[in-house]
Amino acid sequence: MTIRTARPRLAIAAVLGAALGATLTVGTLPASAAVSDGYVSGGGNFRNDWSDETVHANYYPRSNAACLWQKVLWAEGLLTNSEVDGSFGSKTVFRTKSLQSRWGIPATGKADNPTFTRAAGRLSFVSGSIANGKRLELKYKGAAHHFTVRRDERGRHGFYLDGGWKAASYERRTCI
Repeated sequence: MTIRTARPRLAIAAVLGAALGATLTVGTLPASAAVSDGYVSGGGNFRNDWSDETVHANYYPRSNAACLWQKVLWAEGLLTNSEVDGSFGSKTVFRTKSLQSRWGIPATGKADNPTFTRAAGRLSFVSGSIANGKRLELKYKGAAHHFTVRRDERGRHGFYLDGGWKAASYERRTCI
């Protein structure tokens, strides 16, 4: 005759319950910024806001995100201000490769994750708050120039150009 107790079943239920609780907790963490957000965006610590962004000749080549990248190239002394037009053409590809070589990262000609991550390292805090839902003002300090980057209350990054603020959108190009 076998005597069965509820202990093994209770132990299994406890383990499964803990695993389910951990899964639900992880599932409710805020999503990281990404191209799918529609904007160069982020929240919290600004140092990693750009680490999952990308733009290049075959991926949102005519956009304000491309324009933001060109502002980086301008700040690094590789484009003139008049060449910042939001069109990721052959000159932007060539200048991006030059910058990647200077920085010692693979020269893909794309403003890819490693390239945007390296650029984010040149951002410095100016004012505001890194708290979600708060405005943050940053300065990109390039080798030749500096420019202001603003993260709005919705986490979207933007920059000043042609007399106004431009949101770094992947789907709009207003920096012509």
